[in-house]
Amino acid sequence: MINLEVLRIELNYLQQVIKDVIGCKASGEIAETIELLVLCFLNPKNYDTYCLSNLQTIEQYLNQIQNKIEPSKYQLLLNNIPTIKTFLEKVKLEMSIS
Repeated sequence: MINLEVLRIELNYLQQVIKDVIGCKASGEIAETIELLVLCFLNPKNYDTYCLSNLQTIEQYLNQIQNKIEPSKYQLLLNNIPTIKTFLEKVKLEMSIS
């Protein structure tokens, strides 16, 4: 089960890291992308290629961050967003089943 308050805190943290490393536009886009995935998750019959596109967008931003910061800082980022990682894995799993 995902705690929405923790998800919100992690999303704010992720947005700040993305803002510092990539820029403001990317920070806003990742927040919007995760919000859209939450809506898809709440109503799984709405899973479609758009949701897959959102997952890919998030993974692309994480890859960009990984390429721009030290490995230890990237690992710290991943350690600080476990709920987001769990959520993304659940969405991937449900999309593969539906």
